[in-house]
Amino acid sequence: MSTHDTRTSADAVTVIGLGRFIEIAVNDTGLTASQFRALSLVGAGVTSSGVLARFLAVRPPTVTTVMNGLVEEGLVERIRDDADRRRVDYALTEQGANALAVANEAADRALARLAEHLDDNQRGTAFDGIAAWRAALDTARSQR
Repeated sequence: MSTHDTRTSADAVTVIGLGRFIEIAVNDTGLTASQFRALSLVGAGVTSSGVLARFLAVRPPTVTTVMNGLVEEGLVERIRDDADRRRVDYALTEQGANALAVANEAADRALARLAEHLDDNQRGTAFDGIAAWRAALDTARSQR
């Protein structure tokens, strides 16, 4: 195994650990990671089931299950398309927007606590790295 392969594997484990660190913070607000991701996407304007499935990297029935739970909890509402009754879009309710804001604050606090273990230069590099990975994910999603 090359050094690059080893680093990539270690980096993957680190990314999973970082995700879990944030997931725990979000769970403390009453949302699961799947619910948080779905609310974040709907809040950013991704409203159709098909596009949500692509962005969440899951099959449409999984989106339906997650969104049904969010509808039942009053966090999102379904919007039917009169022109195409098969199409279902979603919108955040006021309660959903509030839950998302609380979860975002919890995730931000978790990242800030973790970033306290870095010096200023490392902190900037770390947050720049997250932004770069976000761009890569967005590009990859748009090509699916």
